[in-house]
Amino acid sequence: MRVTERIQSSGSTLDEISRLIESDAGLTARILKLANSSYYSVPGGVKDVRKALQFLGFTTIAQVVLTSSVFGSFKNSGLRDFPLLPFWIHSLAVGQVAELAARGLNQPQPSDAFIGGLLHDVGKLILLELAPEQLSRIARYALEHRVSFLQAERDLGLEDHIALGVGLSRHWKLPELVEEAIRSHHSIPETRSGQIVAWANLWVQLQGIGASGSHDPETESRSLELGRLLGISPALAGNIEQQFRKEFEKAEAILGGH
Repeated sequence: MRVTERIQSSGSTLDEISRLIESDAGLTARILKLANSSYYSVPGGVKDVRKALQFLGFTTIAQVVLTSSVFGSFKNSGLRDFPLLPFWIHSLAVGQVAELAARGLNQPQPSDAFIGGLLHDVGKLILLELAPEQLSRIARYALEHRVSFLQAERDLGLEDHIALGVGLSRHWKLPELVEEAIRSHHSIPETRSGQIVAWANLWVQLQGIGASGSHDPETESRSLELGRLLGISPALAGNIEQQFRKEFEKAEAILGGH
C-alpha cells in the first residue's frame, strides 16, 4: 500500500519508489522478471528496479506490487473443485477491466478500481485457507444448481465470502472504495466506483476469462443494467475490450511463479 500511495502522489520521484520496492527482495525479483520477459523484450535486459520502472511504467508497477503481495499472502495451491490459477486469472482480469473502465469514465484514482477488482473475491481465499472442505461444498453446489457462489452460500446456510472479505479489507486497512467493491459486487452498488467493479466482474465472467466458482444465470442481465447505469456506450465497451486484450498479455508474466 505504501508503494501504491507513493505512485499516486504527484510529489514522488523515481528514485524514492525504486528504493521502496528494493526493500522487498521478493518483489524486486518479480519486477525484474517481468521487465525481462518476452512481453517487453528490452534490448540488453534490465538489471535494476529504476530501469524497470522506466520501461514498465507506474501503472504496471502498481499492479505487479499489489498482485504479488496479495497472491503471496495465500499459499494454498487450490482444490479440485476450486483450482487456484483460474481464480487468479479471473481476479487479475477484473482488476484490469475495472481500471480501464474507471479511466474511460474519467473516475478519480482509477488504480483503486484495480485494487477493488483484484480483491473483490478475496473472501473465497480465506475459505480456501481456513475451511477448504466448506469451499468445495459451496463450489460444487453452485455448479450443480447453476447459481452464484453467494446464492450457494446462502442456500447452504453458511457465512458468505463477502463478510469475510470485508473483514480482511478492514484488517489490511484498504481504501474505502476497495471495501465497497468487496461488499457490493454481487448486487447493484450505490456508488459509481462499486458499480464499475461489479460491471467488470460480470464482463469477465461473460467472456469466460478464468473462473470464480460462480454460475449466476442473471450475469448478462445484470451486466446490461450496470452498463446502462454507468453510461458505458458500445464504443466505450469496445475500447475497454481492445485495451484489455492487449493489457492481459502481461498476465502470464505477472502470474509467473504463482
